[in-house]
Amino acid sequence: MRPKLLNELWELLFPRICPVCEGRLLPDESFICTECLIEFPLLRFEKTEDNKMIRTLWGSIPVAHAVSIFSYRHHSIYHNLLLQIKYRGNAKLAQQMGTWAAMQIRDLALEEKVDVIVPVPLSRRKQWERGYNQAYHLALGLSKVYNLPIRKWLKRTADRQTQTHMDATQRMENAKGSYEAKIPVSERGKRILLVDDVMTTGATMIACSEAILKVDNTAEISIFTLALSK
Repeated sequence: MRPKLLNELWELLFPRICPVCEGRLLPDESFICTECLIEFPLLRFEKTEDNKMIRTLWGSIPVAHAVSIFSYRHHSIYHNLLLQIKYRGNAKLAQQMGTWAAMQIRDLALEEKVDVIVPVPLSRRKQWERGYNQAYHLALGLSKVYNLPIRKWLKRTADRQTQTHMDATQRMENAKGSYEAKIPVSERGKRILLVDDVMTTGATMIACSEAILKVDNTAEISIFTLALSK
């Protein structure tokens, strides 16, 4: 059987599904359908050093650059992307989204402003339950485009409650002291890009940054998330 017929048979038996609308993907569509890409709620940041995201963190931690790709609403169908990445075992989608996101913000030249990528870690329990860390796979996608090394310098030291239904104050308290950094002396003073799937209040990013700066106060922190919660 010719390869084309094999591909058609495979598509018939195992159709590729858009992770946003859950409709069937056409052969020429990559991993999100054309309609969902057209309506994608992209955040068009013009600068990485002054925008809505970085202003959220002002006064809490020194952040050099920050960027997010899309505006996150809990009841939007684009919430399905985060569900797929976070809870439904779709590590491949996380990596694809990381690569796609890097291409969307290529004009911001983020790769010229950082030296290493550091994914936000999960607790051992969550890592075991999910089988992977979605932030690490996002980082893999970014690294493919930016050609930057990934470093697992952060460790989640406390298995706290999920922050999904917490307010800003509760999130800050829950994340405080939950991370530990181990950075080799030879790699200190780097420009670090912290990577996570979504930022809401910034509590996780603040806690991770504090852990890094406690070990290396010469480090420069920048932040990337796939989504920014409204």
